[in-house]
Amino acid sequence: MATYDRVVARPGDASFGEVVRKTVALLDEGGVLAHPTDTVYGIGGAVRRDVDRRVGELKGRDPDLAPLIRIASDGQVLRRSFPELVWPRAALELASRFWPGPLTLLLPDGSGAGCAVRVEGHPVVRAVLEAWGGPIGSTSLNWTGDPPAVTAEQAEQTLERMPGVEVPVLLLDAGDLAGPPPSSLVSFLGSEPVVVREGAVSCRALQACVVGLAVR
Repeated sequence: MATYDRVVARPGDASFGEVVRKTVALLDEGGVLAHPTDTVYGIGGAVRRDVDRRVGELKGRDPDLAPLIRIASDGQVLRRSFPELVWPRAALELASRFWPGPLTLLLPDGSGAGCAVRVEGHPVVRAVLEAWGGPIGSTSLNWTGDPPAVTAEQAEQTLERMPGVEVPVLLLDAGDLAGPPPSSLVSFLGSEPVVVREGAVSCRALQACVVGLAVR
């Protein structure tokens, strides 16, 4: 079982600043963070190979086969942190319309596999990301094959099922979240952009922003 700390994270609480500082310190030391998103709870940490590996261990999957999404407080942080990313005009239009929010863009990065990025809208995570000053890696908080956690209690139950790791694990308890569907996913790896997964942002809304956007 994973050993973890759980802290209540509510913007406006007198303790929220200390919670953010504690979270940034955890990221600095390569710890694992269970955190809210616009839709479901996520799990991740600093953009480091060893952290990605630990998150994969917790979820029971190979991080090379299912890379973590890179999330940040704004698009400029993503462009500065990942200069190899290619931003087609349609990607910039979608980012301008739907970020911050539940839309993930899969962008070319020269690797062939691409890199999935998102600007997160949940106020707890945005405060952490702004204090951290860079992106983090994130994926849904669930054992592979199970639905993601939507409440803090479900997040706690999920962590209790996961194996232990050699770094600290912190759960930011932000209460109940909006729940599924997760973020929508648009891929720019081909000759034309494609909606790979319809999620919290509808295909109709995406296609209204980018004329001719295909749906897989």
